[in-house]
Amino acid sequence: MTQISALIVEDEATIAELVATMLETQGIAATISPSVADAMHRIQTAAYTLALVDLTLPDGQPDAFIQAARARGSQVIAMSGDPDRLAHYAPLPLLEKPFRMKALLEQVRQAMPVPN
Repeated sequence: MTQISALIVEDEATIAELVATMLETQGIAATISPSVADAMHRIQTAAYTLALVDLTLPDGQPDAFIQAARARGSQVIAMSGDPDRLAHYAPLPLLEKPFRMKALLEQVRQAMPVPN
């Protein structure tokens, strides 16, 4: 079976670590990226099945990264504490901060069913 991998593009370390830990409990290999620039580098050098992307990052909008990730076959889930900004990214799966881990896992399952 192929390992499912996720790139978590999130500059708040506590949130990123929490999301990574939750994904890893589900058998998903998680990598954390704190910026758009770092995420762009990572998506060009490795394949990720899933990308969870905060929409407010210190080095700008993640639009180019989202486009690059989708072009490489990654499923993308957008995350933000700003409902108006989040709405702009529909029809991508959306996760409004603060979110419960149960909501996160439900979005991940909907984006890509994890085999049992």
